[in-house]
Amino acid sequence: MKLHITERAIREVAVPAGRQQVMLFDQEQTGFAVCVTKTGFRSYVIVYRDALGKQRQEKLANFDTITASAARAVAKARLDAIQATKSQYSRRRASCPTMDAFFFDTFLPLLRSQIRSHEAHASIYRNHLQETFGTMRLDDITEQDVLAFNSKLINKPVAFKNLQHRKLADGTVKRILILLRHILNEALRHQGITLKRNPTHALRLKTIRKVKGKFLTRDQLQRLMRAAEKSLNADLPDIIRVMGTTGLRRNNVLAMRWDWFEASRGTLSIPADKDKAKKGFILHISADVQALLAARQARSDSEWVFPNPKTGEPYQSCRAAWLTARTRAGLADLRMHDMRHTFASMMLDSGADIVDVQHALAHTQLKTTAIYLHLTESRKRFHANAASQATGLFA
Repeated sequence: MKLHITERAIREVAVPAGRQQVMLFDQEQTGFAVCVTKTGFRSYVIVYRDALGKQRQEKLANFDTITASAARAVAKARLDAIQATKSQYSRRRASCPTMDAFFFDTFLPLLRSQIRSHEAHASIYRNHLQETFGTMRLDDITEQDVLAFNSKLINKPVAFKNLQHRKLADGTVKRILILLRHILNEALRHQGITLKRNPTHALRLKTIRKVKGKFLTRDQLQRLMRAAEKSLNADLPDIIRVMGTTGLRRNNVLAMRWDWFEASRGTLSIPADKDKAKKGFILHISADVQALLAARQARSDSEWVFPNPKTGEPYQSCRAAWLTARTRAGLADLRMHDMRHTFASMMLDSGADIVDVQHALAHTQLKTTAIYLHLTESRKRFHANAASQATGLFA
């Protein structure tokens, strides 16, 4: 009901039967009203929509404590203040996108230009982050939201049907939270976004990595080579030699081109588009690898170092030949990537500086290479214990 609110008009209002209250809206001041209950209680109120579009009601004063004209003036002042706050909030909101908008429009395109694993990050976002944070604006995400999300992840079951009794691994939880922190850190650096601080700082993330896989001994490597020499794939022995003595990733070895190889300098130049870090790097290779490549180049008529004789294109994985060779060598669960781990381990055991190993493996951060130090320390302890037992002094 709308009318010109006066004390007399308010006193004459009666609440119809069956109603708990009635609201009288002022014809002069939009949003100003009087609420009258069935018990006869009367109060001045304002009704408005907040910055999120939700309708709100706010009491100003009881009917008998202030005149209608004074209440109207208070209502106008209060509504003007609310409108000013809404305008300021709207401008701020316009400059701060939702998590979905920032991730897909800004963060993911940036990631594509930097690393090859961007699809893995997109998968983590869709499977774990989007449901909770996707529709939230970045500056609405609080430390409490992040802590609650962390608790949720710790108890989240694995998605696979036959593994639903298992919860997410600690490493998986950390990867999800690290991605969340990375997204928000990038938003902080982005001009025009009003985010002031990263709420994930409420969490202390430890990024201790464990090396998975095998680290081969000299004897195991020789067994693997003898098995590879019997393979129907004539390229497998040289592929294994190059992987084991350069530390290059499998994809780099299989996709190697002759224009990467500079015999006069003894180097391989890995281009940015083939580098996991998207930077490219130059690798100095041993004399043995130089001789191997030079011999292959002398009899090659392909642009590839290891062309598949059936297709003329690089091998995709040479998986069948690898599985056969590792089984013959008694190394049933050996991965090709374990050749890279073995190279790093043996390089450190031979006395190489960790920075040299970092450069050889093309790691962008030293802490990534440092995981191999734990391995060499454990091997040193093992050999120390073995030597102690061999002496018999503690028998």
